Amino acid sequence: MQAALDSGVTQLAWCWLITRRDGAQIGFTDHDGVLDIDGVACEPGSGLIPGHIRAETGSPARGAAFGAVSSDRISAADIAKGLYDAARVEVWRADWAEPETRVRVFTGEIGEIRRSGAGFEVELAGLSARLNRRIGRVFSKACDAELGDARCGVDVSVPAYRGEGSVAEAASTQSFAAAGLAGFTSGWFAHGRLAWLTGANAGAAARIEAHALRGGAVQIALAAAPAFPLATGDTFEIIAGCDGRAETCREKFANFARFRGCPHIPGNDVLIRHAGSEPVRDGGRR
Repeated sequence: MQAALDSGVTQLAWCWLITRRDGAQIGFTDHDGVLDIDGVACEPGSGLIPGHIRAETGSPARGAAFGAVSSDRISAADIAKGLYDAARVEVWRADWAEPETRVRVFTGEIGEIRRSGAGFEVELAGLSARLNRRIGRVFSKACDAELGDARCGVDVSVPAYRGEGSVAEAASTQSFAAAGLAGFTSGWFAHGRLAWLTGANAGAAARIEAHALRGGAVQIALAAAPAFPLATGDTFEIIAGCDGRAETCREKFANFARFRGCPHIPGNDVLIRHAGSEPVRDGGRR
C-alpha cells in the first residue's frame, strides 16, 4: 500500500465490512465493481458515504457514515429490529485493481443510528469506546433491573402481566387505540414492552410511554415511532411496565424482597439540612 501511495498514481476505494448481531456479514464499497475483502463481497451502489474518522490521544476513535435505506441491503425493518445495534464495523482503504493491497483504517462498532426519511446516519465508535461503558452497579433509589430478568425474578409469562391486542385506530405515528386490553387497569402497561406480531413492523419491539383508558377506549403511546406506519389490525404482545420505584415493586408485583434499588439512600438535600430541621432524628424507618 505504501508503494502504491508513493507511486503518485492511486486506485483507491473505501470498503466497509459489517458483522451484524445475528452473525450475518455484509460489505459495501464506493467503487463501481465488487471487491473481495477477507472473503466478503463488498458490493457497489450501496449509497454508503464515509464521514470523517477522528482519533485523539486519550479519547476513543469516532467516525460516521451516511447512506440510504434499500430493500435488499439495509432495510428499515432490520434497523428497527436492532440487528445493527453494536454491530462490528471494519473500514478498509483498498486498491480496487488489486484488493489484496489494502490497509484497515478503522475497527469499531455501530453506535447511534439516526434516520431521516429514506436516509440514515451511522455513528461509528472505536473499540476503546467500550471503556466508557458503566461496569458494575450504580446506587440509586430506583431499581436497575429489567422486569422479568434473572435479577428481577418476576414471571412475566403469567396472564396478569402479559396480554395480546391489536391496533384499532392509529392516532399518530406513535400512539394508537388498542383492542383486546379492556381487562387491564389504566397505566398497567406504562413503561412496559411491546412486540409486534403481525404487520409491517412484525418482529420489532418498542417501549411503552403511556397506557390510559379514555372514554372506554384503550390508548397506547410508544416512546418512539416504529419504522413503518401503524395500520389497523396490526397485532402485538404487550408486557406490564415497571417504573423502578419500591412502591411499584411491592404493590404491583409483590416482589420487594428482590428489589434492586436502594429506597432509603439519602438524597442531596441531606447535605444542607441543619440540626433542627427534623423533629425526630432516628435515621428513618427501615
